[in-house]
Amino acid sequence: MRDLSPEFLAAIRADSVVPSLLVYLDFAGDPFRAWTGLGPVDWDGHTWQGVGNLGEVGGIEEYSEIRAGTVELRLSRIPGTALADAFTLTYKRRAAEIHLVLLDEESEAPAILHSSLLFRGTMDTLELDRQPGESSFTLTLANELARLKDSWGLLYTDSDQQRLHPGDTSLRFVPSLQDKKVRL
Repeated sequence: MRDLSPEFLAAIRADSVVPSLLVYLDFAGDPFRAWTGLGPVDWDGHTWQGVGNLGEVGGIEEYSEIRAGTVELRLSRIPGTALADAFTLTYKRRAAEIHLVLLDEESEAPAILHSSLLFRGTMDTLELDRQPGESSFTLTLANELARLKDSWGLLYTDSDQQRLHPGDTSLRFVPSLQDKKVRL
């Protein structure tokens, strides 16, 4: 069970709050902040753009044991040029968060009263669904434990070491050790 602050629980019981979700995706060079309402909303020093019913967040599961989990985000009715742009963005293993927020229903502009972090992880896969007139994409987010199962595609070689740390020569002799016999 998620630990919610007493203020958050009291606000949930109030009649004048509306729950919404905020999604943060750290695309390299172009972070994306969206929420499930309409129009912009300011929170945490940033402006979040409303996607209304164009966005969809899959189920966010909580487990009593420690285990890897994923969440799917879907954005619909995307113009063709924006879809092409989506695949040029660097997203793999970049930060992603989903927050549950309570909005003050009586305020003229959306005002966030309380928030709770529902999911923190990284962006994993991006799938495109092209349909005539209405395309969409699905982005899968993986929690931090799911990343541990991923292969980073690196080996203990001099070339990989140079890519990570230019000028480091600590692995330059690894190839010469490969066929050596060890006597005990």
